[in-house]
Amino acid sequence: MKLTKLVSLLVLVAVMLAACSEDALTNPTAGPDIVKAFKAEPLTNNGKATNGELVFYRLPCLSCHLLNGSGGLEGRAPALDKIGTTGATRVEGVTAVQYLRHAILKPEDLRLPDLRNIMPSFANTLSPSELEDLVAYLLTLK
Repeated sequence: MKLTKLVSLLVLVAVMLAACSEDALTNPTAGPDIVKAFKAEPLTNNGKATNGELVFYRLPCLSCHLLNGSGGLEGRAPALDKIGTTGATRVEGVTAVQYLRHAILKPEDLRLPDLRNIMPSFANTLSPSELEDLVAYLLTLK
């Protein structure tokens, strides 16, 4: 019985890892309604990156995301090493600030092909200033 459960678990993990291709982790899709929601958000960010770094390490970001080769499991979530640059390329016509803010507050809107979205929303966790600080910090990751 225990062996069967172990084998089932190993098969599940193997399938999940196989679904985690680099392309799937870097090319989320967003429908037209989601793009409108992105564009309704402010273009600028008045946060403080030094405060945002403290917020980043307080949250469980590194449980899933890699940063500078450490943290979460590769393939579980996008690496954040260059998110300050790549954030502007994730959804056409959306700035990095808009993308990051939306991804933190409404991650369920970002569909990663072949992966279920496991990132929790931080809409009820972060104050408006903490959100802006976190976005400012993420923008420094280039």
